[in-house]
Amino acid sequence: MSRPTAEQTDPTFRTALRERDFRLLLAGHGAGTIAQLVLTLALGIEVLAQTSSSLWVSVTVALGFAPYVIFSGYAGLLADRWSRSAMLTWSFVARAGCAAVLATGLLLQWPVPLLVLVAAAAAVLATPSYPALAAGTLECVPDEQLPAANALVTGVENVTWMAGPGVLGLILLTGNGPLVATLFATALFVIAGCMSARVHLPRPARAAAEASGAELWDGLLIVVNTAPVRRPMTVAVIDNFLYGYLVVAMVLLAESALGGARTVGWLNAGLSIGALAAMAVVNRLAAHSRPAPLLLAVMMVFAAAAGFAGVSPWVPLTVLLVAVAGAATLIAEVMSVTLLQRAAPDDQAARVFGVYDQLNVGAIALGSLLAGPLAEQLGADRAIVLVALCCGLASVLATRSMRAAAGRHSLGTAGRHSLGRRAAGHRRTA
Repeated sequence: MSRPTAEQTDPTFRTALRERDFRLLLAGHGAGTIAQLVLTLALGIEVLAQTSSSLWVSVTVALGFAPYVIFSGYAGLLADRWSRSAMLTWSFVARAGCAAVLATGLLLQWPVPLLVLVAAAAAVLATPSYPALAAGTLECVPDEQLPAANALVTGVENVTWMAGPGVLGLILLTGNGPLVATLFATALFVIAGCMSARVHLPRPARAAAEASGAELWDGLLIVVNTAPVRRPMTVAVIDNFLYGYLVVAMVLLAESALGGARTVGWLNAGLSIGALAAMAVVNRLAAHSRPAPLLLAVMMVFAAAAGFAGVSPWVPLTVLLVAVAGAATLIAEVMSVTLLQRAAPDDQAARVFGVYDQLNVGAIALGSLLAGPLAEQLGADRAIVLVALCCGLASVLATRSMRAAAGRHSLGTAGRHSLGRRAAGHRRTA
């Protein structure tokens, strides 16, 4: 397997995608993410048809996401014990098996609880995917290309999360139902597994020597005890909390002050367009020589845009502000992930990203859950202003004394495939 070289080139998407292994893992992860969403949402439709119960639908969809909060830490540990590419392949193939079983259950009209259990098992098997990809990216691209690679990972995450429901919608519009959608997800998982199986990343150097159950805490201890990891991780949590709050707040604002349900579509479109537009500049911003003050500035823009969106009386202006917020949250995410990758130990990076997945999915969920109660108490407009102010202040505290990490090649050591490491920083791509 060819190793990435440390060419002194500007970080661009094209140069990052020149690395064959990264390209295959990224494409496989994108296909697997679409398949996972199609699987979960298709089952939700089937459950609603069988039970006419919104509670069962909520349980079905919730069990499709809850495993990321519960199991991502252990999934990260597994991705540090074994080859990251092998973990991705195993995850895709195992989920293809679950999807095939679920398709059989739909065909034979199994009881709803059994169908939901199979889908929940597929969600648990999905949890190693992101930690393995985040850690595997370090092994596939040279350090100077990390910002561009992280931007691509984040962009693929966003695009596939938006594309999943759309793909299911197209399947339904052709007159097919959950069974065909589940079979499609099965095929997509197989394709993803075939792509990742073509990559052969080595097992982390320390993996064979580790066997203690205390390893489960290693990722959390690194986050707690290592300031260059803890600070960008904290910024990531703040970023995702505000994002989760904003997604629900847009619905509440539209209903209370901006014209109702039609406006929600414009606001969601603005958020997505802003995030996609940020892809044009995010790699250069993430490669900035002084990332800490720039990261703080981006978070301030995010908080300000979200806060002003809460009090804007004019729908076009609100859509513009939401688009700015979408761009800022994506940039903050990529910058934090780059810092985090450069700070976490190579042989423990996946478990650090497992903690990252837990904290950030939890932050999105918490932000979403708080939006309704706070809006009821304060009003949707004043509530989002208050939350934005608090997140801005928290970002100031989190970035204080933050320093840029050394490039991972600057401390290269034997046995790390030219991926020796650094001394600071991290963040998620969420």
